[in-house]
Amino acid sequence: MIKAMMKKTGAGVLIFLVFGVRAVYGETFSLNQVYSLVLQKNEEVRIAREGIRRSEEEKRRAFSAVMPKVTLSGTYDLYPEKSRDLGSSTVILQPDHSYGMEVTLEQPLFAGGKGAAGIRIAKQGIEVAKKSYDLSNESLLFHVAEVYYGRLEAQKNLDAQRRNVSRLEEHRRLSELRYKVGEVTQSVLLRAQAELARAQADLAILENEATVRKRELEMLSGLPDDAEISEPSIPEIPAETGAGLLSAALDSREDVRRSLLQEEIAREGVKFARGNFLPSLTLEATYFKRNQDPRSTFFIDESWVVGGKLEFPIYEGGLRRAEMAQARSRFETGRLETARLKKRVDLDVTQASLNLEAATRVLQSREEQARFAKENFEMVSKQFTFGLSANLDLLDANQTLIEAERDVIGATYARHLAILNLQRAAGIFLPNVLERTQKSM
Repeated sequence: MIKAMMKKTGAGVLIFLVFGVRAVYGETFSLNQVYSLVLQKNEEVRIAREGIRRSEEEKRRAFSAVMPKVTLSGTYDLYPEKSRDLGSSTVILQPDHSYGMEVTLEQPLFAGGKGAAGIRIAKQGIEVAKKSYDLSNESLLFHVAEVYYGRLEAQKNLDAQRRNVSRLEEHRRLSELRYKVGEVTQSVLLRAQAELARAQADLAILENEATVRKRELEMLSGLPDDAEISEPSIPEIPAETGAGLLSAALDSREDVRRSLLQEEIAREGVKFARGNFLPSLTLEATYFKRNQDPRSTFFIDESWVVGGKLEFPIYEGGLRRAEMAQARSRFETGRLETARLKKRVDLDVTQASLNLEAATRVLQSREEQARFAKENFEMVSKQFTFGLSANLDLLDANQTLIEAERDVIGATYARHLAILNLQRAAGIFLPNVLERTQKSM
């Protein structure tokens, strides 16, 4: 029984520690979790989703053009003049009142192919809306990554500056001790105090920047105020290179797919415009039921009629030719835009690949620079402690170190974003994000 109580007590302590720590320090979110929050809550995503809804309604509207139309109408008429005397007889010119109802059915049978072309255009319009939705999400999520890395960079720069302040505080302490025993002049102490004051001012600026970056990410993703973010792993570099990467980009990028769909819609628009030159045939059927009081001699109270209507346009002031010319121009424009986009994809892939190579070389150089700067500072710091190096040498070494640390931080996240940009240029950024967010949910 005692063991059981100890187990319960231990479990209670564990639960308290887990949830107590979370309550004090806030929950930690990964980049994938932030992606998920943005896709669920961000207004831009919801606005883009409405575009798909509108295109689906456009499809229903296109189908309505080939579906039968049924119209129900009713009438009620009241007449001022009822009858007139003609000698010994009275002729009823019109009744006192009349009323009736009529049902009309219209079914288009042939419209020059415009109905079918309109349906195909509407279906392709839905696909275009979905591609636009994906492109909107891709742009938004890439911006989320930029803001996320910006917050991490601001926080790490702040941490580096705090270490810098600590080093300068130690330097001031040593300078003050050596000044008291007469090993250095007062100028050394004053310079140490000045450098510390400047570092503290820089620290205040970086604290403000970190707060702004934190708030920016919160507003973009809906993170709680006390939320922390974790360091993401290095993004995966696409396996393809050169021509293979370009080919994959042309096959995978949503903007290329959307452009091809828009080109196909423009082609269907030419077919739709061509239908204006062809006759249209419509089946019409009408059933009516009427009543009047008093009734005229040849009054028919109920009947129906079925017929067909054939319309052939002859002249309308050049409207059809203008619409056909516009449709052909839109198709040619779409074809040229697709060709231009493919060239831009080539440039995007090339530029993103070169940027990643440059970012990798820069990061390697910055890391070496930081390693040398750290070793140099440690050596000069020890020498200054024993009076073997000048004050300016130590301050210069410290400044070189803090700049090198900041350069490494900036180069690290610049390379991360360069990889994501290459993924985006290759058309795999959004699929990768969606796959990872589904796994993290």
